[in-house]
Amino acid sequence: MRWTRRILVAAGTGVMAYALFGALTDPATEPAGQLAFLAAVVIAHDAILMPLIIGLGFLIGRFAPIPVRRPIRVAAIISLAVTLIAIPFVLGRGRRPDDPSALPLDYGRGLLIILALVWAVALVATLTRRRQPR
Repeated sequence: MRWTRRILVAAGTGVMAYALFGALTDPATEPAGQLAFLAAVVIAHDAILMPLIIGLGFLIGRFAPIPVRRPIRVAAIISLAVTLIAIPFVLGRGRRPDDPSALPLDYGRGLLIILALVWAVALVATLTRRRQPR
């Protein structure tokens, strides 16, 4: 585990160094805009996403039976993340009627399909887990 962690830390550090180098050397970069975006992402993560995940995990731990808690928690967190990413596409804000190629798909249907797949995998994981001998 120690070597895996070291490799992952080194890879992450390398990717961040590459991104920082690119941001500092690109003449078209607007540092103020990038810092504002970074601040918005950090605030949204800490003020919106994490409280939702913690609250959801608490509720699942409180009301779900012990053998199914893990698959339900994983499926719920994935569903929350996918839904938060898909909401702008589903709502279609900014879609212009004169440009049919902008957001051309039925994103609501796609979101429902992805969520159904996530929960189907959680159901299969729960059922196979119950069949395994202890």
